[in-house]
Amino acid sequence: MSSAAPTPDGDGGAPRRRWPVVVPVAGVLVAALVGGALAVSIFRSGGSGDAASGPTAGPSAPPSSSGTASGEPSAAPTGSCGPTSGDLRFDTEMTAADGHAVPYSVSLPADYYSSCQQYPVLFALHGRDQTNATFLVDGEEMRKAVDDGVLDDVVIVTPDSNRDGRWEGQYDTDFIDELIPHVEQTYRVQPGPEHRLLVGFSMGGHGAFRFAVLHPEMFAATWAVDGAMSRQPTDYLANLDAVRADEPLIVSVGGDLNGDRVEEVMDLFAAQGVDLPYERLPLDHEFALFVDADRAAGWPTVKALQARLGQTS
Repeated sequence: MSSAAPTPDGDGGAPRRRWPVVVPVAGVLVAALVGGALAVSIFRSGGSGDAASGPTAGPSAPPSSSGTASGEPSAAPTGSCGPTSGDLRFDTEMTAADGHAVPYSVSLPADYYSSCQQYPVLFALHGRDQTNATFLVDGEEMRKAVDDGVLDDVVIVTPDSNRDGRWEGQYDTDFIDELIPHVEQTYRVQPGPEHRLLVGFSMGGHGAFRFAVLHPEMFAATWAVDGAMSRQPTDYLANLDAVRADEPLIVSVGGDLNGDRVEEVMDLFAAQGVDLPYERLPLDHEFALFVDADRAAGWPTVKALQARLGQTS
């Protein structure tokens, strides 16, 4: 990792990059903005119904060992591929160890019920005033990379942070200690940190960055998108030694709304000798615009995430 402090590229309106894997392309940002404005969210349905309808309750299933509400497929029994049909998008919840409900939503790969394969998991964290259900549409933007052959097909899980989006306190415990093990016990996914990707937007971008630096051993790679970073950025340094030792891939991008806050955190880490991949783009505060910008540039960020999948330290 470089110890040199970053400096802006060009004037304040130009994209700022300190990550050589991001290749500048003329017209990329214009194309991304137009594409984002026209983008239609990708929905995975069970083959019937209105494609624009929201997630529905999933197939009925008996509770898993960690506790669950009905509406999600159970883990496949030994020697079995599990259920052969069911909904591909649904809202559900699990029951935490202390008895409280932990809501989340799921988007399964199109061939989930016809294939016996296991999939990596992409956890996508919502921002303020969003929920697990409303952010599932945004999380599914990542399937554009799957469709383009850049990202392995994934089970997408959007947890809930009670609309505040800060991903701290109880919601830290719910995600790290409760939901991640539950997902690996309940769905046909590849277990272990090397098969987990973490993405977050806005306050969820703060949450993704925070989880990645506090638990660098928990995820293969992280993308924090226009994060509403902490007003006390030194808090992120609490686990700096582990970040140095593990060298997790934590990619950040800042936009028009939160770019200054993201840069402050990136500069703070650079001053400590940890130069994290980062870029700043003149984009409005919409998750789809950042996905489309990465797509227009040839998917450099998603390719970097994909390269970490399956890698063990």
